Amino acid sequence: MPIDVLKSPKYHDLQNLNFFYFESTDNLIRTSDGIAQATAKRQQETATKLNRLSAPANLNANPSAAAGLMAMHGTRRTKSIMMSRNLGTMRKAKEEKRKEAQADPNDDMILRILRMRPEAERYLKDRSRQKERLAAAAAAEAIVRQSLQASRMQAQQQAQSQQTVGGAKAGGMARRWDTIRE
Repeated sequence: MPIDVLKSPKYHDLQNLNFFYFESTDNLIRTSDGIAQATAKRQQETATKLNRLSAPANLNANPSAAAGLMAMHGTRRTKSIMMSRNLGTMRKAKEEKRKEAQADPNDDMILRILRMRPEAERYLKDRSRQKERLAAAAAAEAIVRQSLQASRMQAQQQAQSQQTVGGAKAGGMARRWDTIRE
C-alpha cells in the first residue's frame, strides 16, 4: 500500500499526540485557541467568498434585470463527462483534498488531552459554548442560503412564464389577433 494513502489526517493526529501529550495545559489552551480562531476566520472567509459568488450586489435594485440574470446560466462550468471520467483529474482532486485536510489544523486531539486535565475545565466549557454558537450560525446561514436559492428559482420561473405569450415562446410564431380582419 502506498505511503500517501496511509498518511491520512488521522495518521498525522496520532503522530502529534505524543508531542501534545507532554505539553503544559496553558500551552495546549493557547494552541487550541489559536487553531479555533484560525478555523473561524477561514470559515468566515469562505462564507464571504460564497456570498460574493452567489449574486451581484445590485440584484435587488432592478427586478427585470434580476429576472434576466436568473435566466442565464452560471459562469462556472459544471461537471462534464470529461471531468468525471478522467482518472488523472480524479487523482489530482483526491490529492488536493488530502493536502487540504492535512493542512487544516484540527484541535480535536488537543481537546481530548485537555479533557483529562482538571485545570482546563473552564476553557473546555467556553470552547463548547463557542462551538455551539458556530454550529447555530452555520445552520442559520444554510437556511438563509436555501431560502435565497428558492426565491431565485421562483424568480427564474416567473421570468420564463413572462417570456411565454399565448402558449408560444417570445420570438416564435405567435398569432396576433389584432391584425385579422373579417
